[in-house]
Amino acid sequence: HILSLLFLKRLSDVFFERREEILREWREAGKSPAEAEAIADDPDEYGDGAYFLPVESRWPSLMKVAENRAEAIDKALVAIEDTNSAYLSGVLAGVRFNDERRFGDAATMDGLMQRLLAHFARIPLGNRDLLEPDVLGNAYEFLIERFAETAGKKGGEFYTPRGVVRLLVELLDPREGMRINDPTSGSGGMLIECGHHIEERGGNPRNLTLTGQEKNIGTWAICRLNMLLHGFPDADIRAGDTIRSPKFTTHGSLDAFDRVIANPPFSMKD
Repeated sequence: HILSLLFLKRLSDVFFERREEILREWREAGKSPAEAEAIADDPDEYGDGAYFLPVESRWPSLMKVAENRAEAIDKALVAIEDTNSAYLSGVLAGVRFNDERRFGDAATMDGLMQRLLAHFARIPLGNRDLLEPDVLGNAYEFLIERFAETAGKKGGEFYTPRGVVRLLVELLDPREGMRINDPTSGSGGMLIECGHHIEERGGNPRNLTLTGQEKNIGTWAICRLNMLLHGFPDADIRAGDTIRSPKFTTHGSLDAFDRVIANPPFSMKD
């Protein structure tokens, strides 16, 4: 839930940055304020990390909700998915905020959501607010790592310590242009580190084909968000059991890759 709210605030702040740019560009081009507003409402004007957000999904709209805030957040996430299905399908809507079993009765839940929204409202997360683009991705990794630690042994199912990840990537030495797969991708740290490896050597990390598969749907969603926050929107992460139902096949045969990097969940009994 915290990771989803962090991502939602980030999307909203980047959307408004892009919206300001669109309005300025078209006003300077001679359009009236009304014409510029109409252009800024066109989803095709957004891209390259700036996703179009429907009105009800924008942070200021959520801040104006007087009651049933959890339901409003759920609807906001669904609307974002529907509008940006190419990249976000299935990633956000699986997280339910309107859940009395988790957050208490309606009044208690509403108060909690108000505090959460107010807290995140104080944190600017647009591109101009970040020291470097990877800051938010690194913060996201930090949160995943802390959640894994508090989850104890179970956390090992979705998080491999960074030192182990770096060692594996150094040994495999991925290069630009390669197709890389993690069949048990967890939260995606190994694939992201492959991108960092390329960048540290002066290459372009976007010149990699990153693919992965994850059985746990919640972890799969975290992985997708992690890839987006680290600037890999085209990473192909699929949901499903790699052993029983491999998703990367062609005409019934397993696909081949230049590198396969994985830390399978050996501790799982089944």
